[in-house]
Amino acid sequence: MLAPVEAARIRILVVDDYEPWRCFVRMTLQRHPQLQIVGEAADGLEAVRKSAELQPDLILLDIGLPTISGIEAARRIFELLPKTRIVFAGENRSLEVAEAALGTGAIGYLVKANAAIELLPALQSVLKDERFISADLLSQDFVISDAEGSKEERPVADNPYMRLRDSAFITDFLASVIVATAADFGNVQLFDSTSDVLRIVAQRGFEMEFLDHFNTVSWNQECVCGMAMKRRSRMDVPDVATDLLVSNESRDALLRAKVRSVQSTPLIDPAGRFVGMVSTHCSQPGLPVPHTGKLVDDLAARFLAQIDGVSNGPRGSPNKLP
Repeated sequence: MLAPVEAARIRILVVDDYEPWRCFVRMTLQRHPQLQIVGEAADGLEAVRKSAELQPDLILLDIGLPTISGIEAARRIFELLPKTRIVFAGENRSLEVAEAALGTGAIGYLVKANAAIELLPALQSVLKDERFISADLLSQDFVISDAEGSKEERPVADNPYMRLRDSAFITDFLASVIVATAADFGNVQLFDSTSDVLRIVAQRGFEMEFLDHFNTVSWNQECVCGMAMKRRSRMDVPDVATDLLVSNESRDALLRAKVRSVQSTPLIDPAGRFVGMVSTHCSQPGLPVPHTGKLVDDLAARFLAQIDGVSNGPRGSPNKLP
């Protein structure tokens, strides 16, 4: 039995785009009247909005969400409600993902596969302001640095990912490119110069399996955005099922996500620095059509000018890949 933390009810917001998971949480918590679910959300932006509206004591937050990731949502929520406790719930057992999640200031990381036995202990721990980490991760070399201290140590000015990942207008840019290319899905990745990889900071339409597979992409990875990163030029793949430039592993991940055609456009700022990638994906082969390239380039130029206006980074040399 979960011991009461205080006389008042604990108000909880559950954020996940998978209804069966939210149902499981509801059924588990309804046996504990001191834990009250005051709201639910199914995407990152809705999570931020409902957090501001409901001001919950605790948020159970998925990582792989539509619109913006759970990690991005957590950062925005903490700006609004710095005392709210956040427990991440994810299927991913990656140390890198868990460390990034807890680096936002969240106090717990729950592996969903362990939720039957760990959900209530996780909530009990964080309500006592004690960090909770799933047993699957504790068996690994798990290190979480202080969120504020780590920000000061990172080379923020030279790192597009660290400098721009919280920019609210990234999702608007992605939505515009999706419309311009008549796409069904899409994502924006920013270049993390500390590890020479692209990291997804905004996405639309993808489920967790896709996000896990393409969470980080390196220049030598045989996927569409990896090749565009290496060549620093747009890559169009009219049919994922037959294109020989895509590895079998990436092809399988794309087809499972119902993607048949892809375009990936590098984002290179006026100073020649590689900032990231915008990719859109269609469920039918043959898209996007060639004339949309100019539209994407125009949107990218406006986006890059916008981030150049808010960036405080030095005008150094372009990021170089090995």
